[in-house]
Amino acid sequence: MDVNAQEIKKLRTSRAYTQQHLADACNISLRTIQRVERYGVASSETLMSLSSVFEVDAQSLIAQPEPAQIIEESSNISQSQNIVTIVIAVTAGIIVGTLTTYFVIS
Repeated sequence: MDVNAQEIKKLRTSRAYTQQHLADACNISLRTIQRVERYGVASSETLMSLSSVFEVDAQSLIAQPEPAQIIEESSNISQSQNIVTIVIAVTAGIIVGTLTTYFVIS
């Protein structure tokens, strides 16, 4: 699950916790804390441990997509819809053209 690595690091440093201290408090490995802060990925169990130690809602530690990312994703969907529309229009045109030719020649 994607978590807000910066927020987790901010909470840790504001309490003057080392990564090892946080790992011990969460009963997880130091390497797990290092990965969470570096890559922003954590299991649901790790997320629950962090939220418990920091005494915050787990939802507040989950990464929120950036507005630019949301726009890019919706743009990709729009492009896919446009391609599907074009394919349908071309296919319909071919069918109509073929039927028209068939009936005119007959």
